[in-house]
Amino acid sequence: MSDLKEALLDARYIDMISLADFVVRDCGLPDMNADGTLAPQANEIAASLFRWAAGATEAHEADNLTVADDTPETDAEESE
Repeated sequence: MSDLKEALLDARYIDMISLADFVVRDCGLPDMNADGTLAPQANEIAASLFRWAAGATEAHEADNLTVADDTPETDAEESE
């Protein structure tokens, strides 16, 4: 997995856009909105891949875990 992340971080941005454009077409995602303007899916996918490779996902998941631990106990849980 680390080899994939390293390769993504080393890739040229134009290659990432090309890869993301392929994903958009291969998945059948719309490439234009209702007005005929090109949709930014390829840019969003490329940016998301870079964030994933840089470890942003792990940091975000860690933040979510600490928030979940702060839930108060109810009276029913205390009486058990």
